[in-house]
Amino acid sequence: MPLHEIVFSPRLLVLTLGGDTVSTSYGANCLAAAGARGTLLVDPLIAPAHARLVSEALARRAFPEVTHVVLTHHHTDHALGASWFAALGAQVVAQRRCAEAMAAFHPALVAQRRADPALAALFADAEPRAPSVVFDEGWQVDLGDLPVEVRRAGPAHTPGDAVVLLPSEGVVACGDLVSAGYHFNYEDADPATLPAALAALAALPAERFVPGHGPPGGREIVEAQARYHEEVARLVAASGTADEARAAIYARFPGFLLAAAIDTALARRP
Repeated sequence: MPLHEIVFSPRLLVLTLGGDTVSTSYGANCLAAAGARGTLLVDPLIAPAHARLVSEALARRAFPEVTHVVLTHHHTDHALGASWFAALGAQVVAQRRCAEAMAAFHPALVAQRRADPALAALFADAEPRAPSVVFDEGWQVDLGDLPVEVRRAGPAHTPGDAVVLLPSEGVVACGDLVSAGYHFNYEDADPATLPAALAALAALPAERFVPGHGPPGGREIVEAQARYHEEVARLVAASGTADEARAAIYARFPGFLLAAAIDTALARRP
C-alpha cells in the first residue's frame, strides 16, 4: 500500500496511508523532520509493517538515520510502529502517562489483533516496547540545526497527550488533539479540558499544524476542532436517544471519516 507524502520543505515530510481502517493506521499522520544529526519522527503508525514503509520513504528522500521518535499519545495507530525504530537504536520519547498507558494496554491489544485472522499478518512482528525517554512537562532536543520542543498537552484527548513544536519551521504536530475531516475519538478524552488544550495549542508560535488525522493546515483547523466539540455536545444534548444523536452528528459532518468514533461521543449521555 502506498504512503501519501505531503512535503512541507526539503526536510519536513508528512506521511500517511489515508483511509480510516486498521489496515491503514486509521489514516494517522507521521511527521518526519530531518536535522544535521538525524531524523526525528512523530507517531510512526500502527505496526512495524507500516513503520517500514515510513523508513523506505525516508530513504528515497535521503533523510538521515532516524535517531528520535516522539509519541503524542498511547493509541496504537500512533505508537506501535515506534518499536521498529527502537530496535534500530532510535530513542522513543513519551509523556509519563502515555508510557503508563502503553504498558497497561498494548500487550493485550497486540495479542487480540494477532488472534484475528484478518489482522494477524499486520501485527505479526508488533512488540509492545516501553519508551526509552519519559518526561513529565516537556523535553527538548537539537538535531544540529533543528531545535525540537515537546510539550505536555494533556489530559485532553488522552491523559498523556503531547505536542511537538518545531520553532524554526513554524510547525507543530498536534497528535489527536486535532483531527481534520475525521470524527474525534472521545474514548479516553476529558471533554472538560479539551477547550483549554486547544486554546493553548492555537497560541503556540506556529503557522502550520499537523493533525493526528487528516490534511495539515493553519490555525483554522484547530479552531474547527473546537467548534466540532461544541457542536457534538449540542447535538448529543438535544437528541432524545443515542440513535438520534448518532444520526444528527453523521448528518452535521458529512464526509467525515472514522464514523465508528461517533459512538464514543455518545458514551457520556445521561
